Amino acid sequence: MAPADFSRPACRLPLFVTALIAAFIGGCSSDQGTLHLISQDGRHELIQKFSQAYLARDETGDADIVLIQDDLQPSRSGCAMPRQLIHIRIFWTPMTGVKPDHPANTNAAINWCLVCNNSDHPGVVEYRGSGLVEVEDSSDGALVTIRKAWMKAGCQHGQLVDPLGPSILHGSFRAQRDTGQVKAIIAEIKAAAAPNTPVQAHSAPVEQPKNLAVDTNN
Repeated sequence: MAPADFSRPACRLPLFVTALIAAFIGGCSSDQGTLHLISQDGRHELIQKFSQAYLARDETGDADIVLIQDDLQPSRSGCAMPRQLIHIRIFWTPMTGVKPDHPANTNAAINWCLVCNNSDHPGVVEYRGSGLVEVEDSSDGALVTIRKAWMKAGCQHGQLVDPLGPSILHGSFRAQRDTGQVKAIIAEIKAAAAPNTPVQAHSAPVEQPKNLAVDTNN
């Protein structure tokens, strides 16, 4: 299975996912979350670690969850690696024993946005989909498990391309409660994915979390 390459010739990002995998295996701290996006033909895979995840609930109990990873170094060609942004909207809580393979059991909408902010070769690829997501609340946040989600490219513009096509997403992570961070990242995703909107760097840094651990056994 080959790592996904989101580059166009004008902005070569030489298999940036390979670098991410190497960094993950090479001894990063445990305060991370990792998600796997695998093409349905089994030929390509994006394995992305996330250093930040936040959760907010509205008055009805529905949950919004965001993940962010943006501390990636420029490639040798000088093009900045894509900033990773994910928004998960939970609409209802599944009962114990619900199977992830039945379409009627999907309870969440998911948007995964990759943004290259290089001034010469900006670009965006946004994957959209739905799936079965479980949230186990705790006093300081929640354990979030994406059992299975079906994703496909919803928009693309600039110098990034979609190498995956229809894909399957899964993974687990811990999220902290922070309504402000959730609203800010949702707004950034919507702005980046809007048609004919120029890509630009986010206006303010996102705070680092106190705790974020990954459970990759699901």
